[in-house]
Amino acid sequence: MTKFKINKNDHHQSIFKFLKKSFSNTPISVIYKWLRKGDVKINSKRIKNHNHLLKENDIVEVYDSNKPVLRDNFNYLKDVKLEICYEDQNLVIVNKPTNLEMHSTYNPCLDDMVKSYLVDKKEYHPKKENSFVISHIHRLDKLTSGLVIYAKNKTSMDILTNAIKNKDQIEKYYYALVSDAWTLDAKLSLTGWIRYDSTIQKAIFSNRELPSYKNCKTEFNLIKNNLILVKLITGRKHQIRASLSYLKNPILNDFRYGGKKINDQKIIYLSASKLVFDNLEKPLDYLNKKTVELIPQWAK
Repeated sequence: MTKFKINKNDHHQSIFKFLKKSFSNTPISVIYKWLRKGDVKINSKRIKNHNHLLKENDIVEVYDSNKPVLRDNFNYLKDVKLEICYEDQNLVIVNKPTNLEMHSTYNPCLDDMVKSYLVDKKEYHPKKENSFVISHIHRLDKLTSGLVIYAKNKTSMDILTNAIKNKDQIEKYYYALVSDAWTLDAKLSLTGWIRYDSTIQKAIFSNRELPSYKNCKTEFNLIKNNLILVKLITGRKHQIRASLSYLKNPILNDFRYGGKKINDQKIIYLSASKLVFDNLEKPLDYLNKKTVELIPQWAK
């Protein structure tokens, strides 16, 4: 038998979702079976309703001792150096360096750096968490630098995960240096369709709808010469890189998409540089109208 005490990061999620997270290596069919057979108790009462909502301080008992609980066994990094761009009790926004992966099982990655930082601050206690794991709210490509949001608790994660999908709640802007002088309209909106092909590790942009392609929209604003500010309306993988390649002016040093090579560094001149918050629900409504900005050296 395995016993859990529900904490604030488990509160108000269904028993099924809680079990699925806590026993993440257990087949879903087994979790359904536990509930169907009455092998799950909450506060000493058998629960069969998959949608039963948990409350803080509930005691959950699972009568199957053969299934291990998986904690967040990440790679702790000592003396981690992070550039913190904004932080409060609910979230932290960090600057991801270029050529660093968001997540990796074997190599140092941004996720492990942030978790280690919060462990050192005594704000994250993975061995005390039942189902919650510190996580990024959105991703950046390995070669893209810039701002990434991490939620510190379940409530913030739920709000921010929904908000990142709504462009009226979190707006994302990028600086980019393109290969040649920008000769298109100073303000340009590009709408089309895009598909990421994992076999060639590239996104393909199309100006017409095709099977398996997803719609995408990007706005470009000329700053000067070949420096542009890009606003993502949709957030498809490699969307900016593929869109600029389609416009015949790819990002500098982005060899994969045809960009001009200016050095041998594993760097492309694309950086997530500004986040604008608005219309967030409580308790994150204090962030409304807030802007977090980080201008890369090459864009100054």
